[in-house]
Amino acid sequence: MYNLFIVVNVDWFFLSHRKDIALTAQKSGYNVTIVTKDTGKKKDIEALGLKVIDLPMNRSGQNLLEELHTCWFLYHLYRCENPDIVHHVGLKTILWGTLAAKLANVHGIVNAVSGLGIFFSEGNRSIISKLLPKVLRFSHHRNNVAVIFQNDEDKSLFLKHQIIKESQAYKIKGSGVDLNQYNYTPEPEEG
Repeated sequence: MYNLFIVVNVDWFFLSHRKDIALTAQKSGYNVTIVTKDTGKKKDIEALGLKVIDLPMNRSGQNLLEELHTCWFLYHLYRCENPDIVHHVGLKTILWGTLAAKLANVHGIVNAVSGLGIFFSEGNRSIISKLLPKVLRFSHHRNNVAVIFQNDEDKSLFLKHQIIKESQAYKIKGSGVDLNQYNYTPEPEEG
């Protein structure tokens, strides 16, 4: 039986965007573990029969020591738990999780870019923002890393900065919305 870790920065985002993926994997025979920041939804995830590990991550933090602690935590977790596949959702979990997975020799890595946030913005001069393309390039230069994008702009940035090769990129039109729960409504007319 394969071990799948889904790493998401906060528990409520997992429930709204990745729950069905986890449950489908579980039904297919995977042991599924959710690694996420507990903001009060941990019991809801556990009630689905999923194991939850609390992720020490500050979603909007830019303190380098805190960020390195997150990377170290994930590296140690991957070395001890030995997942077969890790699925990182969001830029910060992709940044630190993919680096940790590379160093821990995780066999399969699937990253889902759900937006690039402030890190690739022109005005951001933080240390992390400057290191970001370099760390991403180092951690993604492996054949076992696939990256899912929801728009061409994010994909183009990753290719422009030579973070990935074209063969690693996959574009989907969206994810995480249960069409049985949300009704289709046409876009409002401009004006």
